[in-house]
Amino acid sequence: MKSKLLNVALSLIVFTYIVFEELIWESIAKPIYNYLHSLEILRKLEHKIHSLKPWMLLSLFLVIFIKVELLGILAGIALLKGNILTATALYIAKVPVAAFAFWLFRVGKDKLLGIKWFKKSYDFTMKKIDALKETSVYIGIKKKTSKIKRKLKELKRIYLPKGEFKKRVKKIYIRLKKIFKKTDI
Repeated sequence: MKSKLLNVALSLIVFTYIVFEELIWESIAKPIYNYLHSLEILRKLEHKIHSLKPWMLLSLFLVIFIKVELLGILAGIALLKGNILTATALYIAKVPVAAFAFWLFRVGKDKLLGIKWFKKSYDFTMKKIDALKETSVYIGIKKKTSKIKRKLKELKRIYLPKGEFKKRVKKIYIRLKKIFKKTDI
């Protein structure tokens, strides 16, 4: 009984991690991260970041990281209270802030890892993530989610030819705009 409960808990943790990694990071946060990385103003900011002392950079990173986590916690609380729209909005608000935090971490990684306790924490976390990825539960869920992801891409390719999704979203936006204009009178 204990091992079954542990297996269910581990499956839930792994599933959550995979959902975040596959859906949130790959489809939303990574494109935002790449966009941020391409901005000229942020390239200039990179030079300033490289000139910061490690502890100053760590402070900046932690402030942003804590804000990201607080948004996640608030989204979770809102979801538990049944406020799905609020939870979704808070989680969506979290994504660009998280992407900026990841960008900041990547830019200042060498300096941040120069702080011994931070490096130990980072290495510990990465070892735990690697160990998680080697479990049979992770491998099984990863295979299933990859299969689902492939099927969804195939369905998207069949039912939403290239550019069709943007057209549909634009049509919905225009309809909603008209509705709101009519009710504004």
